[in-house]
Amino acid sequence: MENSLKIIKLDSTPSRVIIVVIAVACLTLTYFSAKWHFANGVAPTFDRTQPESPMVANWLTEVAPGDPSVRLAAAVTFERTFDMNDLDRSMREYAEATTASPNNYLLWLGLARSRNLNGDTAGAEAAFKRSLELAPNYAAVQWAYGNFLVRQGSTGEGFTLMAKAAAANPEYAASAAVTALQIFDGDVRKALVELGESDATNAALQVALIKAERFDDAVEAWSRISAEGKQGKYKQTTEKLAADLTAAKRFALASHVYAAISGGEAPASGKIANGGFESEVKMREAPLFTWQIADGGSPQVGLNENQVHGGKYALVVVFNSFETAAFRTVSQMVLTEPGATYELSGFYRSDVKTASSLRWEVADAATTSSIARTDGLPIAPAWAPFSVKFTAPAASEAVIVRFTRDGCAGASCPTNGTITFDDLAIRKL
Repeated sequence: MENSLKIIKLDSTPSRVIIVVIAVACLTLTYFSAKWHFANGVAPTFDRTQPESPMVANWLTEVAPGDPSVRLAAAVTFERTFDMNDLDRSMREYAEATTASPNNYLLWLGLARSRNLNGDTAGAEAAFKRSLELAPNYAAVQWAYGNFLVRQGSTGEGFTLMAKAAAANPEYAASAAVTALQIFDGDVRKALVELGESDATNAALQVALIKAERFDDAVEAWSRISAEGKQGKYKQTTEKLAADLTAAKRFALASHVYAAISGGEAPASGKIANGGFESEVKMREAPLFTWQIADGGSPQVGLNENQVHGGKYALVVVFNSFETAAFRTVSQMVLTEPGATYELSGFYRSDVKTASSLRWEVADAATTSSIARTDGLPIAPAWAPFSVKFTAPAASEAVIVRFTRDGCAGASCPTNGTITFDDLAIRKL
């Protein structure tokens, strides 16, 4: 079967005109479609940090005036020029974007912020409301609208939205706490009433109060966090609080926070913890207010059950070195009453041979400067007592009890032998 080419003849002028019109229309649609797709593809990616970006934005809005992504890109571009004259243009572009895509909450949120920047408070609130209607459960919308209302004086409705945002996204909690403290002149109770009682709120208030150096209030906020929260979601926040309090020399407050971290009881004032060494002595990462063993390999430090003064264990320190630097401090921070008089006492036995002096020292925890020292501890084949009286610093909440060595001159300080300690205690006089 042969193929034949059929030719359609257009004898009339109207027919020819119709064909030409259709062809032109197709070409026109193809042209504008290509422009629109090009503009749509370029809009989200063009570099808005370059000086020519506003020029590109202008061209894109001419090429694809009905594309909401193009309008949004232009709005953001003009918003970032830092030119006051461009803020109005930015607001118009946001408005055009919402017209092109009226159900996009992000576009309404952008319009609300732009109107607010331009001083159109009523228009901003209307746009915020529309954004919230479209996305009532989105934390970003709740936060933005709530913050706007608070700044306008509608604290009740505003903080309700901000609290919802903070509950959904903890990143908003810190800002909500700071805002509430600012609005209510630092009144924590009013801030709690408006933000609502929750672990997220109290953790955020704790952080804000620490930054303001309101340490007692920070610990009060922290204390309202649930036990599960302190050991779980807000464990790092708790650890940071303990470190901040220690750095601020607020040792009494820090002791309660450290107790929560370790799961134990807060240390008692004027009492050495584990003075009889009946519990574990950690070589690393020991909690504050327990025995701290400095890093190093010499002297060797550990518990001994062969020679004890009382109980089952004693602390043994074994020396076998010639270097002055080969000395590990054993210490503990102890809470004290400012200005009160105490006595440190304990028992030891030693066969250590050294030209230096081994002794126990009491130092100010705030400055680490020495307050009192025992006499040197000479060789003692049998258990012997040692003691020293001291007055706690009036401007400090704790002292450091530490085992020290002095009298070493130069790089060499030969020290050999074993010294054992037991039943260390502090009593108030």
